[in-house]
Amino acid sequence: MLKKLNLGLAALVLGFGLIITQSAFTTSTTGTLYHYRESNAPIKDESSWEPVSGATSFSCSEENVLPCTIEVTGSLSAYLLSNNTAEKVMASPEIRSTRD
Repeated sequence: MLKKLNLGLAALVLGFGLIITQSAFTTSTTGTLYHYRESNAPIKDESSWEPVSGATSFSCSEENVLPCTIEVTGSLSAYLLSNNTAEKVMASPEIRSTRD
């Protein structure tokens, strides 16, 4: 009977261990959405982007080679430092929408 108890206890500990380790690596935070203001503004400048708050009133109906909305989890300046061209922004996983 002691052997069954040890086996059950080991299974319980292993089960809880798996739950804890798997949930520790999930992300629940979302980044900040930024909208690219003008199609002729420099993409690498922070002033070309505005944070999205609440309901959006802007449209994304210009060239499809330009971004419209990105979601950045860190700082915008760090993101734009490594993604300083339209091609890099369009290829980045942070892109959420493009201009149609």
